Amino acid sequence: MPVITIEGGQITSEQKRELVFRMTQLASEIMQIPPDFFMITIKELPDENIGIGGKTIDIIKENYHK
Repeated sequence: MPVITIEGGQITSEQKRELVFRMTQLASEIMQIPPDFFMITIKELPDENIGIGGKTIDIIKENYHK
């Protein structure tokens, strides 16, 4: 059983459903394995727990739209 793990920030329930569906369909097509054999997990990490370039993601997002 192929397992796909997605790690990232917080997303809505609707976004999770779409992500799981589309990732499964794409992986199934590429790997030529039926969609029922895939397991998708989403690990949500709060933006304040992830840092890039010495800044946490929440601060980067704050400054991105300024």
